Amino acid sequence: MAGQGALFRPAETMPVRQARRRARGRGGAVRNRVAKRKSPTEASSSSESSGRTTEDSSKYTCTQSDNGIQQLTLENYTVSFTNKREVDSKPVSTGFASARTVLGKRHDVKAEPAEPAEPDVPVIRLDAVQERISKLDFERPLLIVAGAGSGKTATLCARVIEMMKSGVHPKGILVITFTNKAADELKQRILRYMQASGMLENVDIKDRGVVNSLMPSASTFHSWCYGMIMRFYRQLGMNKCPLVAAAESEHKRLMVLAKEQLEDCRRLVQCEQMLGIPGCKQKDEGEPSIYIQHTEARWNEVLRLARETTGFSIDSVGLDQDQDQDQNQRGKKTKFAEKARTTSQQVSLMRALYEHLYAVKGRRMKLLDLVENPIEFGAAFPGKDLLQGMLSFMYRAKAKGYRPQEMPQLERSVLEAYNGTLRQFDLVDFDDILDMTNQLLSDKDVLLEIRGQFPYLLVDEFQDFNRLQTQLVLKLQENVGRVTAVGDLKQSIFEFRGATCEENYHIFLEKFVDAQVEGKALGSMESLTTNYRSHKSIVDLSNILALETVDEGDEQLRRLLTPSQAVPDAPEVPVTVWSTSNIQDEARTFGLRIKAILDRGDCKASDIAVISRCINFGAYRPTGLIETELLRRGIPFVVRGGKSALKSKRMQIFMALIRLIANPNDDLAAEYCLDELVMNVGPAAVRKIKNQGINRLEKQSLFDKMTTASTNTGLLSKNARAGLQAFLADIDLWQQKQIGHVPLSELIKDIFAKYLVNVEEEDDKGKPQHTNDEDEPEGDAVLDMSMAILDSLFEAPELLPSNDDSDVSRDGPCTMGLLQAYSSHLCLLSTAAEDQGKLKKPKMPNAKSPKYEGAIVITTVHQAKGLEWKHVFLNHFIEGMFPMGFRGISKADEARALMNSQIAKQNQQAAALHYREESRLGYVAITRAKTGLYISVLEKYPVFWMEKVFDKSCSPSRFLPNIMYSAESSSKRRCY
Repeated sequence: MAGQGALFRPAETMPVRQARRRARGRGGAVRNRVAKRKSPTEASSSSESSGRTTEDSSKYTCTQSDNGIQQLTLENYTVSFTNKREVDSKPVSTGFASARTVLGKRHDVKAEPAEPAEPDVPVIRLDAVQERISKLDFERPLLIVAGAGSGKTATLCARVIEMMKSGVHPKGILVITFTNKAADELKQRILRYMQASGMLENVDIKDRGVVNSLMPSASTFHSWCYGMIMRFYRQLGMNKCPLVAAAESEHKRLMVLAKEQLEDCRRLVQCEQMLGIPGCKQKDEGEPSIYIQHTEARWNEVLRLARETTGFSIDSVGLDQDQDQDQNQRGKKTKFAEKARTTSQQVSLMRALYEHLYAVKGRRMKLLDLVENPIEFGAAFPGKDLLQGMLSFMYRAKAKGYRPQEMPQLERSVLEAYNGTLRQFDLVDFDDILDMTNQLLSDKDVLLEIRGQFPYLLVDEFQDFNRLQTQLVLKLQENVGRVTAVGDLKQSIFEFRGATCEENYHIFLEKFVDAQVEGKALGSMESLTTNYRSHKSIVDLSNILALETVDEGDEQLRRLLTPSQAVPDAPEVPVTVWSTSNIQDEARTFGLRIKAILDRGDCKASDIAVISRCINFGAYRPTGLIETELLRRGIPFVVRGGKSALKSKRMQIFMALIRLIANPNDDLAAEYCLDELVMNVGPAAVRKIKNQGINRLEKQSLFDKMTTASTNTGLLSKNARAGLQAFLADIDLWQQKQIGHVPLSELIKDIFAKYLVNVEEEDDKGKPQHTNDEDEPEGDAVLDMSMAILDSLFEAPELLPSNDDSDVSRDGPCTMGLLQAYSSHLCLLSTAAEDQGKLKKPKMPNAKSPKYEGAIVITTVHQAKGLEWKHVFLNHFIEGMFPMGFRGISKADEARALMNSQIAKQNQQAAALHYREESRLGYVAITRAKTGLYISVLEKYPVFWMEKVFDKSCSPSRFLPNIMYSAESSSKRRCY
């Protein structure tokens, strides 16, 4: 029937269905083809639809000196660069001055000497511009455009100090930033500045209670907003303060419950139809939602009528009301578990009630069986992982502040059901915290109270705010104007989290800076342009790239593109741009240069970073071979923003096998192998094997239990025993016949050939990444890494076994002592490569040398934001990798476009927005470098499928001026 069909798959009007198909046709492709890089003559006659701005090579000039250093000039920007690969044995004459040293030497700066007599005494170091901005009128809006390395944090904290000096009470100042780490740094900086200003002369600094009472409030928006909810939750209609559901695992469970809620709502409507109960009509706008709030009363009415008219009995359902399985370890029922158990029982009762009514009435009425025909969520959320697709849609929609009423029926229903499930368990997520605070500030009494408590507002990292956070700024300061916003449009890189940087700046300029009061501008805009981090070549290269970060037609935002300037007396080092024939060549080049830098004592290992656009690109790891080269050369590293190749599934399986061969009593390794490698042994068989001899007094290793189970016909099936016997035979072969007879390298190759060739990799979230020959670069990256670790072991004699009867060598027979040393070395490196916030220093060949102190940081651009290193290496600087190709609009944006033609027009600009975001990522990556910047351009795509998707010829990134790229290292490479 028509009505039931609408419940089975939410009905859509013809225009909505057509719009959905059109939207998928425009944005459904996984990757857009990137147009070939054109010669100057071709570029002048065409432009690229992917958002790429064609480059006019004629606007650049290039000169070359006798020592091979070239100089690129564009208007007022000058970049010195080189394409040389040769490693100079002489130390680089850096003498690079830090901001502290430079400011101490400048005559126009009020600063303490570079080496004060009392180094522990805090001082405030500002240049003339920073000092002037810190003292600007506190009663007027101020927008500070702060470029990379320009001292924005110092300026912001100094402005807070100046406010307190002028008589503003510290507790009347609210300072908001983006992360907890940044908030803590702000607090520490403000505390030091208060000490330097003499504000805490008679205060015991160790008394945190007294110190905190004298300091302004500094926190993230989420922390401050949650404090608002704790304070005013009753005004939101809540009986108690909700808890925060922060983990993704919690969100997944809540989404599963939300799906079940939607199914129950459909069944409720049909039950009412079968019993002749009139349904409730939706009162708000938009397409009707499947989700129904507060269904208890309606289900109770259905239950009452079902008992009276059909003889339904709760006893027939078989619910055990006294069963208590949801207990914690102390035997007490938790409130959440008790509520979840009650909900589960209600769901079971409702389903049983529906099945009873359908059997009695529904089938006779020829209604659709909703148990056999559930909602087709995949129609609105296509993809391999339905739950992840629904979560991604929910994250995007809530971060952008989209209302459910703006969505088609099914998308609206999912959002409302998810939010309803949160409220059912007295929970909120991070976006709810912001949204609820906006609701609170819509109350005039609450708003007046909060404005009275915090008359002055300073916000840091303004470019990373989302729509909800910007609305909070407006509510707190609109028509007041005591607001200071600090940020840099060129460094906004969190659009995937909902940041709306261009919209934020348009609003702030319109509402505060450009607003007119009696014919005069209400606010002002100032710029911090001196980059104290990088030298001129890096700064000017970033200035050139910054031109791509804002739409050429947006005159309002192009005002924010104030070019940065390097410190005049900072020594300059040429930017290095390499042409590397393939990923192996790139990794070797990086490894050689990093080792040369460390060997000549130019810096510590922790002063070097390899910054990649991503750590995982499907099944491919762009930094995997670089990790291998660092391991081979004994250079420690940590990985941020993703899992190290050492933590990949195949490497973990290999490590478990090595550990088990070296030590059969290693139960953790045996269990991992049992779960992942043994054929025909499932979870039930694993439990049987582990439970053998559970009542024995003597301890029995899992390996011994596996050996016993392999011949126990009463325990396991024939196929399970056969799989177990085959695995144990391989372990015995390696232990008895290969150790002492073949080199360790041959044993490693045999392990890979037998067990790791066909193992599928997983992404950072543990999901399988289905691969084929086209997904992998030439060779086996994990095998190469295993061999590199073996090489590094023999470069460190102190790690080799010393009590073996015979000498050990790489090409000689493998001893058990050598295998155990290799196993320990694997585990140490795997643990050390996982950055937990504390830098671990594994035992490496050169670990005792002070110049190898710390570890190289391998990181993504997003993780590198706000950090700096002396030397920065950028890999895979090619089209399709940096920038990444546009993958189409998000599901949330697509859903809104189906209901609003104006939004559909906005979505047509999504590709251009994407490439502007990618250009900002390039800007952030380049400006992390203080002295050395090394950029690698591949001549060949790392995996074969990229040639099909992007272009047969691998093109340098659009963010690199053509004239900087040299193909002299390869005669096959084209020149532009």
